[in-house]
Amino acid sequence: MDPVSQARATVAHDLGLGGVLDRRLPGYEERAAQIQMAQAVAESLENGQHALIEAGTGTGKSLAYLLPIVRSGKIALVATANKALQEQLFYKDIPFIAENVQDVKAALIKGMSNYLCLQHLEEERSGFQAYTHDPAFEELEDQRDDAKWDGDLDVVKFHLPGELRRRVAADSDDCAWRECAHYGDCYVRKMREKAQEAQIVVVNHTLLLIDILMEGWLLPDRDVIVIDEAHHLEDEATRAFTATVSPRRVETLLAQRRLREHCDPQKLENAVTANVLLWSRISELVGFGMQRGRLPLTERIEEGLRLATAVGDIASHMRARKPEVMDPRESQLYDKIVARASNLKSDLQLVFGLKDPEGRVYYIEREASRRGRDSSYSVSAAPLSVTEILKEKLFDQISVIATSATLAIDGNFGFYKRQVGITDANELVLPLAFDYHKNAILYIPRLQHAPAFGKDSGLYLDELAQQMRDLVLASHGRAFLLFTSQRTMNEIWSRLSEDLDHEGFTLLIQDGNLGRAELLRRFRTSERAVLFGMRSFWEGVDVAGDALSLVAIDKLPFDPPDDPVHEARVSRMKAAGKNWFGDYVLPLAILRLKQGVGRLLRTKTDRGVLALLDARLLTKGYGRQVVLALPPAHRTLRIDDVRQFFQDEDAP
Repeated sequence: MDPVSQARATVAHDLGLGGVLDRRLPGYEERAAQIQMAQAVAESLENGQHALIEAGTGTGKSLAYLLPIVRSGKIALVATANKALQEQLFYKDIPFIAENVQDVKAALIKGMSNYLCLQHLEEERSGFQAYTHDPAFEELEDQRDDAKWDGDLDVVKFHLPGELRRRVAADSDDCAWRECAHYGDCYVRKMREKAQEAQIVVVNHTLLLIDILMEGWLLPDRDVIVIDEAHHLEDEATRAFTATVSPRRVETLLAQRRLREHCDPQKLENAVTANVLLWSRISELVGFGMQRGRLPLTERIEEGLRLATAVGDIASHMRARKPEVMDPRESQLYDKIVARASNLKSDLQLVFGLKDPEGRVYYIEREASRRGRDSSYSVSAAPLSVTEILKEKLFDQISVIATSATLAIDGNFGFYKRQVGITDANELVLPLAFDYHKNAILYIPRLQHAPAFGKDSGLYLDELAQQMRDLVLASHGRAFLLFTSQRTMNEIWSRLSEDLDHEGFTLLIQDGNLGRAELLRRFRTSERAVLFGMRSFWEGVDVAGDALSLVAIDKLPFDPPDDPVHEARVSRMKAAGKNWFGDYVLPLAILRLKQGVGRLLRTKTDRGVLALLDARLLTKGYGRQVVLALPPAHRTLRIDDVRQFFQDEDAP
């Protein structure tokens, strides 16, 4: 038997009858699509080709790529979209394989700020600050006595206040590494050493992208990279490769103790003054009309360049005046402050000097005030495209297996490949794990009013609110009402909340007062719950069973046409004579919509209704393409069919 056939047979045995799943943990079950995916991964590991695999909810993607990797003996980096997925892999899926298939060494790597710094803990203890203000400090000290704890602050079994966490967390700019008195017990050191010995290293997308820019310096050597939730890759790369300057970034540097102790006071004062003048100038440019969002930056801002000069003067002065005799730890931290100032100077010059107008998009961003905090500005220089850098630094260097529930459109990976720079790959679209035609309805009503960019009409909002009210009453709650804009969500909330509250529904809204985890907890545990949510509820949210039976989406998730990054990318395609809508705008919206649809059915027994409340699905030529790209649920234009669906569900 040739090696590829042998690999396929091995994983089929692991996943099929007579294999590991005969001894499975609760919740695991045999899936034909899972076996097919595992065999495709095994083939890719053998021939070294890239693999693109679309596998819907319920396939069991994690085991399907982990098992072949373990069997192959190859060293793999597995990059996921968020901490929750990292922790599922490391604390659930990999231990399952180690127990039932073969032992495997694995490591979980997060950013330094996720780990306890023993030096910071000692400083808090010696200052008696934590005992006075945070009783949780004692629980943190007790946590250290747990020999199995790896210093990860995300998994402590008590509430850790944000301010205390910030004070005791590791910080790369304040880390003396080998010169630290606690280096022997350092959690970050142990994490990195464990990763060097592991066969599977679990990271997030951001760390992976920083690592490829550093040409593999940050993370361990590897034979293959798995990118889970790979539909995020372009957005995450754009974010990771964007240079951003904010008031807080400047202020935290200028407030550093070592800088204040060693820098010429006049040079420090010059930088403080320049910083104030810069953000006053930004406020003038933005004006009072911008509540939140992004505004293109098209001209150099001299105040920003003057701040760059002032920060550069600080770096040069400290570099030249470094004391000849310093404690080794202080010497290393001194050098880090100088490097930090130099990096800030470079980013200030890039952002405010518009140094790369052909390759970058420049914009001012305002974040809306939340929880009593003032709004704040930042200014960024984002790459116009990440295709070439991903191709050069990632896909041309190593074998990559990319998987997600949403990578292809009608079985075609062309759009995804163009966006991330893959030219050749084994491609596989797996069959859906759930029977959408039997267990789901796709409701697309004939609406009289279409949404508009900017401020939607009152008639449109009234019609949207009425549709959502009818749907919630039909489903008896158990509903996600998902929106593409904060403004629309607030408008519909104002129209429905009083009425639905009077009807006895439990209403939840993503307004910044509660985090996503707490909103989900309340949704799962409340009767007749209705959650008004934004984009963060379109994906990465798992509510199985009867708790969620309706997902209603207000409109197609197109990017705002005036977003500077989106606008620049569209303008470039127009200038090149390309089909900017059909080849970029529409495919992007379809993939996002598929993520939102994926919230509905999470197990084989789930039933529910997906409502797409956008008139353009029936009036625009592209509407049919959108609908055909969605799972094959029974389609209807009639609200009475929705009501009947839920009545049949309630029948004995």
